[in-house]
Amino acid sequence: MPITEFASLSLIPPNTLSDPHVIDLFSKVSSWQSSSSGYPLTFFTNPAEPAEIYLITGWDDVRAHEKWIASSRNQELLQIAEGFINIIGMVHLDLDFNEFPVGADSLVCVRTTSQGVTKDGSEEAKLKNVESMQCGWTGHGRNVEEVGAGVYYFAESDAHLDSEDGGKEDTVYKRIQLKMVKFT
Repeated sequence: MPITEFASLSLIPPNTLSDPHVIDLFSKVSSWQSSSSGYPLTFFTNPAEPAEIYLITGWDDVRAHEKWIASSRNQELLQIAEGFINIIGMVHLDLDFNEFPVGADSLVCVRTTSQGVTKDGSEEAKLKNVESMQCGWTGHGRNVEEVGAGVYYFAESDAHLDSEDGGKEDTVYKRIQLKMVKFT
């Protein structure tokens, strides 16, 4: 089963998504990485925080992604990005990327932190309505490299992935609206 890469990036001010050098970089990332992985890349931003960029794509396994990370083409991309993009984080999720809605214009991502996971890996608290959503595609995955790190839930944006905390980072849940960005 293919895994899903979920990477968080941030533009360094005063750079914006419409800057030609940003568009050029993400066009290259999309082309070069997808030719290596065999999976399309999707990019999203958080409308509440336009400097946030989320890359979501598939890999056959973690080893295939690690091979790409070490490649000369990826190292070239990292050099180009230096000074205008920060890499905030990246996880490999046990979410089958073949099921991911590549064409979705928007998604909601709700992440449970390790505070919401017991030693046996089950969630102590359930998100309201996750099981009963009538909103199209939903999916979830755990970080394959860090046991007990929480769960990432994804749903098309008309879903109601509500949580008690209102999306605050210091609580059990973090909610992010994701809007598709195309770099062409």
